Amino acid sequence: MIQTLPRVVPASPGKPVRPEAHEVQRTSRTLARDPSTWSPEAAHAAVRRYRELAPHWNDERGGYRPLPLADALARGDVPRGGRCVEVGCGTGLLTPMLTEVWSEVVCLDLTWEMLRRSPAPWRMIADASRLPLPAGWADAVVLADVPLFAGEVVRVLAPGGVVVWSNALGTEAPHHVPVELVRSVLERADGGASWSAVTSDAGWGLWAVLRRG
Repeated sequence: MIQTLPRVVPASPGKPVRPEAHEVQRTSRTLARDPSTWSPEAAHAAVRRYRELAPHWNDERGGYRPLPLADALARGDVPRGGRCVEVGCGTGLLTPMLTEVWSEVVCLDLTWEMLRRSPAPWRMIADASRLPLPAGWADAVVLADVPLFAGEVVRVLAPGGVVVWSNALGTEAPHHVPVELVRSVLERADGGASWSAVTSDAGWGLWAVLRRG
């Protein structure tokens, strides 16, 4: 079941357009369905791209990226306390919101030029396709505009945990994957177990909080 909540955070004028969005969306949806399409070459290409973006990341995106995630944390019925992993944390733009909710937040990113700018106390260079965490470690897995490797998310998620999904530019975000597909691939990775989701629009973006059951 997917429950859609009414919007409470309005969208202001001036939404940016990312010219690469269509191509990246196609790749992100392919990865969600078939993670074996990820490769060392794709990882190196991602590092090169985000190395270039890192110096200007917060200035260009700092005003709008937090809005959907903040709404998700406020209205998505996330469990407080415990441990969270932020996959693709980048410069740590969103991390302070997570540390207000969870007692321990581990931040992962593939690109050192992004990660070194993060103020997070626990940071690791890591590939989302191979999370450096034990099974059942996380009470929450946060994925804000990053590729989805459902098998790894399911593996590290503790019983009763949640997945927080956010696309800061909504359906026009480069890494946008429809919530229906996110839920579907999580169910498949979880051996066919049923997952539910609550979702809403916020600012220019959208979010979903997904959980087993």
